[in-house]
Amino acid sequence: MSVNARNRGFTLIELMVALVLGLVVVGGVMAVFMNTYQANAQNIKAVRLNEELRAVMSLITRDLRRAGARDLAWQPSLLGTANPFANNTNWVLTRYDATVPPNSCALFAYDTDGNDAVDNVDRRGFRLRRDGSLQSVEMRRTGTACNGGGWEKITDENTMNVLDLSFTTTLDWPGSGGAAGSGVEVRSVIVTLRGATHTRSANPATLTADDCTNIDVVCRQLVEKIRLRNDAVL
Repeated sequence: MSVNARNRGFTLIELMVALVLGLVVVGGVMAVFMNTYQANAQNIKAVRLNEELRAVMSLITRDLRRAGARDLAWQPSLLGTANPFANNTNWVLTRYDATVPPNSCALFAYDTDGNDAVDNVDRRGFRLRRDGSLQSVEMRRTGTACNGGGWEKITDENTMNVLDLSFTTTLDWPGSGGAAGSGVEVRSVIVTLRGATHTRSANPATLTADDCTNIDVVCRQLVEKIRLRNDAVL
């Protein structure tokens, strides 16, 4: 074999085939990298959504369990008297705006200052608030109405858009004929909280329940059942 034949190198066709094979390999590696990156980003936002929902649900349920509680030393004269913080007086499930579903606002009270009187500071509540296309959960610090003042936001619209917040109650014992103050009344409250986030967008504010079928949208729902036993003076 001559020296020129040994030093000839690759032909144009060989170079083009090698280039195409290299591009295929690089494209496959990039596709795997992008899919992994996007999956990690989606998982992170899904985890943040779960954390946000659980934090808000924990705050709501812990506060609701105090509904009707009074910080008053027991004495015989209290037997049979009505609890000023009882369900029939200060517990309301209502709607504050016709644009949101019923039962989207919970009002209740418990004795926070230990004076056994229903003061403004004792009145609590949670509601679903709509601001354009954005929905959030708010907590009441003062005031007496679902559509009044004294509310503050407890959800982050950059993390999720709240699709639903609802409260439903049932009187488990002694039944619908029970009267506050006549004995122990056990009331159940079911809280439903649902939120969504867009895994490829920093702004989930435009999401709706219909968007939950989108592969880029993560939707989660939490349901908690709370039993209240603070209606009566024992």
